[in-house]
Amino acid sequence: MLLKSDNLSVSKLLIKAGFLSGLLMLVFYCFVIPPASAKVSLNSDEKEFFTLINNYRKDKGLDPLKISKKLSDSALLMAQDMADKPSLINHEHKDSLGRSPSERAAIYGYTDGVGENLAAGYSTAQKAFDAWKNSADHNANMLSKDYTVMGIALVTTDNNYKWYWVNTFGETEHSSDLLDQVKYGLLDQLDITVTDSNGNLLSTAKLKVFTKGGSNLANGKINKKGKKSFTLDPKKIYYVRASASKYKTYTKEVKMGSKNQKKVQIWLEKN
Repeated sequence: MLLKSDNLSVSKLLIKAGFLSGLLMLVFYCFVIPPASAKVSLNSDEKEFFTLINNYRKDKGLDPLKISKKLSDSALLMAQDMADKPSLINHEHKDSLGRSPSERAAIYGYTDGVGENLAAGYSTAQKAFDAWKNSADHNANMLSKDYTVMGIALVTTDNNYKWYWVNTFGETEHSSDLLDQVKYGLLDQLDITVTDSNGNLLSTAKLKVFTKGGSNLANGKINKKGKKSFTLDPKKIYYVRASASKYKTYTKEVKMGSKNQKKVQIWLEKN
């Protein structure tokens, strides 16, 4: 579990995901009638997270995860529970009724091995992903070879931590349980680096991403490492404009090709 406090510092609250006890799950499931699926698509933040985690897995030579409807429902159940009762968030991944990740998954009929990452207080998919990536236990879940499917849910509120993220992983893929890919298709990811003509990273550069027709898609600033990533609805061609004080502005055409992830390097000349 990762919590982000109101002053934006990160509390080091780490929990390994709970794993399924097959006997417990089967007994529990026999006495629970799975409710109808509530989560039939992903919102833009959830799609962005899905893109981030699968690009991360591909970079590590791992197979991408698919979206499980049952695990997405289970994730949504926990995210809503955390949002409704934030004071009960705990290290054991128990919800307000004392149910484990395995038991919540069983409510929706998923009775194979599961794992879970939780986070609260992170306003974007990138921030939640980075927090889990920088935590050994959470990162191990994201890069586990045992998992083939996942569920993702974000619930937002106006109180307490405001953003409540749940990423539930499953060991077994069931064809009838998979969400249609058209509902969560991978977004494009542009990983942009800006340097001067000598190859020195420029941490002061500003970026704008737009279409050939001039429609603005995204704006941002390079971080201290001279890099910035954007996740965007797929386009065949992007235009990336970089500018910095005392340097000439430069616009680069970026063709995506067959992949959804592109590394873009831009160097700026001094005025």
